Amino acid sequence: MPALLAPLEEARENLRVIRQTMERSTQYSTLSGLSGVLIGLTAIAGVFATHEILQRALFSHQFIQTTYPPLGLLWLTVLLMAVGIEFACNKRRAARIGKKVTSPLGAHIIVAALPSFLAAAVLTVFFTLHDMVPSVWGIWMLCYGLAICAVGLFSVRPVTYLGAAFVLAGSVTLLLPVALHLPMMAVTFGGFHIVYGVLMARKHGW
Repeated sequence: MPALLAPLEEARENLRVIRQTMERSTQYSTLSGLSGVLIGLTAIAGVFATHEILQRALFSHQFIQTTYPPLGLLWLTVLLMAVGIEFACNKRRAARIGKKVTSPLGAHIIVAALPSFLAAAVLTVFFTLHDMVPSVWGIWMLCYGLAICAVGLFSVRPVTYLGAAFVLAGSVTLLLPVALHLPMMAVTFGGFHIVYGVLMARKHGW
């Protein structure tokens, strides 16, 4: 009887190893806690800059519409900085654990997140044309959250939690007075990213 059980146990062990290998190959594991913190700080700086631009327009009795191009340039810069930070930090971590930051899995992640970012871009143009720019920040949270949820399918569970938090916060923001939408940008894109970055750093390192 023991002679019959030995091959069975060996087969089970082989299946366990194969399953773990397959799970690791479908999970993006070069995440960096440092990138979350830096992106959060960048977003908070963007919120403060946005507040200053809007305040100066009010004090100088300029039309708020004149602030749209500077705001668009500001948040495009924030987005590009966030992408650059994410890539640089993930590349740094990938080198430390002996992996490559660019891979077929990374391409799948980009494809999964792209529709949500495209929707955010189209809705931003729509809200701008209809003079509803302050309301677009809640839409950004929703679209970003959906993109992160899509990325979470290929990554660790906390990424999905982060995406869900953005979706919930975006939904709540759209129901709040417009005056609270910009502070919610600091809470979500700033605070959520910083908290996520610290938690990821404690588990996976900086």
